[in-house]
Amino acid sequence: MTGALSGTRVERGRRRGTIYVAVLSTALIVAIIGLAALLGARLLQWATSLTENAVRADIQAQTTIDRALLLLVNDANWRTRYAHDVWTAPQVLDGVTTSFKLVDELDGNLANAANQPVRLYGRAFVGDALRIYSVQLTPRVPRNLLVNADMEFGVSNWSGSGCVLEPVTDDVRGGTRAIYVRNRFGSSSGPRQELTAALQNGVPYNFEVWVKVDGVSRNIQLVIETTGSESGTQWFVSAGTLVPAAWTRVAATITASWQGTLQSAAVYVITSSNTTAFRIDDASLTNANPRHALVVVPGTWRREILP
Repeated sequence: MTGALSGTRVERGRRRGTIYVAVLSTALIVAIIGLAALLGARLLQWATSLTENAVRADIQAQTTIDRALLLLVNDANWRTRYAHDVWTAPQVLDGVTTSFKLVDELDGNLANAANQPVRLYGRAFVGDALRIYSVQLTPRVPRNLLVNADMEFGVSNWSGSGCVLEPVTDDVRGGTRAIYVRNRFGSSSGPRQELTAALQNGVPYNFEVWVKVDGVSRNIQLVIETTGSESGTQWFVSAGTLVPAAWTRVAATITASWQGTLQSAAVYVITSSNTTAFRIDDASLTNANPRHALVVVPGTWRREILP
């Protein structure tokens, strides 16, 4: 009987030990599952943070291009203000670091040609996430307000104010024809073209013409004339450009204005003194306002491959 009781106690002890081990094992499994869940949550949070940073960097890099383009179209001197392939100073706002740069893909010089396209890069850092986008920009060619500006139709749309205009083909700057200005009565005599329907009040215009004088070098001046109903006739005259007996570009930015209703407007090419004869060719008058001077080239937008 005593032996039977002793065996029963041993059996009960074994069962208790087995239950204890089972409880410990279960607790260990639960702890492992808990740690795994915590680690998983942290990994998910980390991955989510990385995703959010990447998305923010992606958006901000593209936004940086928009902001940079706005700066450029309102800055007539951007080609000399910024250096080729150099990032601007970083701007930090709300945990985002941005900058942009301009790259002249043709010759690496932003300032040597106003008509060359450039590539604009926008960059953004958010945490460890980096994104870069770029797009090619090209200057918008402003409309030439002058008609028969290349003189290929002879003196059509041009008239002589106190002088004689003669179409010539023997000595031209471009194309097949130029205009010879001769028999001038005075220094203010010269070729003239009406612009009444095209000119805007108070707007700066780039006026350019190629000139070649007869004989000794002379100062050539460019003029915009306006007649307003309340201001009368006014001449807006450029500084003189010394022109020799060789084709020379004469250019100036002139802002013309008037009061009341514009009754007439015209451009002239004159000399500062004397009645020397000269030739003109390849003229232009364009709006000098820098706004909207750059346009995005379709199909050039791209996300850059990071190093």
